[in-house]
Amino acid sequence: MQQLHHDERLRVCIPDPGGGIARKFRITAAGERRLDEHRDGIIRGLDKVMADWTPDDVAAFAAYLKRFNTDIERLSGRAWPRPG
Repeated sequence: MQQLHHDERLRVCIPDPGGGIARKFRITAAGERRLDEHRDGIIRGLDKVMADWTPDDVAAFAAYLKRFNTDIERLSGRAWPRPG
């Protein structure tokens, strides 16, 4: 990721809606753009890696990745999906 200029704010502090002293943040428009650009780059990279994969290979990978991540969360005591 590129180095940010000091004047580019990606997030701003906002008051805790619950009235507490916790720090809360809201993403700025610039932050949202950067996040979208970063996510798009990741997707382009995955598309390149899986360009020759069959739809069944992609589906199997997605299923195993979901299982892998779910088990990591379970073992760390943070079950997924988390309660709303």
